[in-house]
Amino acid sequence: MSINTAFYQIAKNVTANDLAKTIGAKVTGIETAVAEKAVIKDIAPFHSASASTLVYQTDPKLLVGLNIKGTIIITTEAGAAAVGPKNICLVVPSPRVGFARALDYLISNPDFGLSVSGVSPKAIIAPDTVIHPSATIMARASVGSGTVVEAGAILHPAVRVGENCYVGSNAVLSHSVIGDHVKIGAGSVIGEAGFGFEMMEDGAVKIPHIGLVSIADSVSIGSSCTIDRGSLDNTIIGEQVMIDNLCHIAHNVTIGPRSIISGQCGISGSATVGAGVVMGGQVGVAPHVFIGDGAVLTARSGVTKNVDAGEQVAGFPATSSRQFWRDQAVIRRLSRSKHLSRKSRDVE
Repeated sequence: MSINTAFYQIAKNVTANDLAKTIGAKVTGIETAVAEKAVIKDIAPFHSASASTLVYQTDPKLLVGLNIKGTIIITTEAGAAAVGPKNICLVVPSPRVGFARALDYLISNPDFGLSVSGVSPKAIIAPDTVIHPSATIMARASVGSGTVVEAGAILHPAVRVGENCYVGSNAVLSHSVIGDHVKIGAGSVIGEAGFGFEMMEDGAVKIPHIGLVSIADSVSIGSSCTIDRGSLDNTIIGEQVMIDNLCHIAHNVTIGPRSIISGQCGISGSATVGAGVVMGGQVGVAPHVFIGDGAVLTARSGVTKNVDAGEQVAGFPATSSRQFWRDQAVIRRLSRSKHLSRKSRDVE
């Protein structure tokens, strides 16, 4: 994935050498003269590394053999030693912090002009939309035919909402691309920056988020939900997903088509939810967990590891439902046995 220029712009004519000076990095892996001429043209996740693109990587093992000419990598000394000679490495103690500082320096918002209440003259509004007078639709935001935008809703610059959608009262949309026939409930917030930071000795360093939220067709999102935009990749909600009220979907999450997320669920950053997954109420999913297609997560499950396709889990930490209920039966029998033993001693 590359920078989406509708929402972000990258500083022009910044070289690897310029950036190294800004973030306090040491340039290795290539001649200094080359680094002085190597202009950063894009920013991407590591898996999308290409020429003239800035990436970061903390794990030296993943850098072994990488030799894409002209990739600019923020990494550690060990990481730089593992990389091929065609790459430019910017060596820092903490690549995530270095990358965060690089984004602060390189990325800015396009000039959308002053934000005003009501519908901006630079917004793109299709015919036969219904927009409440108290709604705000900012410059370059677009609203498709047949869509309803209720009172107090805010569509930030460049947001795209498809046809025949419903945006509930006081919903806030930013950094988002919304498909057709999507319902967004009252008070939901879509596209805010995720909760990402790196702890340092002098406090936490916030990690900028320059991805989007991508919501496919026929999705239903309840009231007071929050869906954070991705850090580099997008947060993705697949077709026909149903999300109940009061749910939180963190940055870089992917939810497959036709999944059902019940009320008060929380899905942590970079988790992947397959197609047709069912989550009961108050389920919690840990970061980077993979949940296979058709899995069922029983209410209040705490999912800390991957779940296979079609598996049903329960409890905390979540285990197979069959094992969970066996364990519960054993606990009840032990409790009953202790209770009876205590009563017997009292009688004696």
